[in-house]
Amino acid sequence: MKDKDRFKEVLHQYQVPHGREENISKTILAGQKIMERMTPSKTAFSGLLREQARYISPYLWLTQIIAIIMTIVLSINLIDPYLEVQRILFILTPILAFFAVPELIKSMIYGMSELEDTCKNSMSKILVARLFIIGSINLVALTIMITFLSIQHQIPFTQVVLYGLVPFNIVNGIHLFMLHFIKIRSSVASISISLCLVALMKMLTDLSFFIAITETIWIVLFVVTTVFFLIELYYFMRGITNKEVFIQWN
Repeated sequence: MKDKDRFKEVLHQYQVPHGREENISKTILAGQKIMERMTPSKTAFSGLLREQARYISPYLWLTQIIAIIMTIVLSINLIDPYLEVQRILFILTPILAFFAVPELIKSMIYGMSELEDTCKNSMSKILVARLFIIGSINLVALTIMITFLSIQHQIPFTQVVLYGLVPFNIVNGIHLFMLHFIKIRSSVASISISLCLVALMKMLTDLSFFIAITETIWIVLFVVTTVFFLIELYYFMRGITNKEVFIQWN
């Protein structure tokens, strides 16, 4: 709504009587019983994907293009390809995730969680669809970057995959972990967290220990960060779905 202030003024002109707790509880109970009797409607997952894809922010696509272009530009004339490819991916891969989490939680940011949860598709289905779309976009861009660097500098593809996925898992995992402790209701706050994490990855590449990371350690880091990311993703999905049910009936 464009004129929010005017709309608030109109609402404030009316006094809403305070309801009795007994009546509120009865109303909630009646609503629960009605929804339990409703025949659940099913939406094909492909249709849900098309529906959610319409609302993906163009900024998410822009970050993918920027990351790919910067990968091509920075990979020209490398002196030490193995080390510099690690640094390039460690810095640029988090850019792919810059708008990933903000896009995933934008229902909460814009105050639409409760409304979406009472509509045709549940919040869990919507989150799964968004996660699938955003994850696919990220993986396609990351695959392009990794394939280009692998061919350009003749580095085994599996090694380059490790260099790209480790920072990707770290950034997304930490962002989801922070959501457990910070009540984010602003896209600016969420994007600021992403920006800080990108800067953190850049700082790590400047430390002396980064040069000393062996291939074995890269594999260990990949396993650990992947498990960390999946655990945080699981708790995020469970927390959001449980929270929406709680908010809806309380």
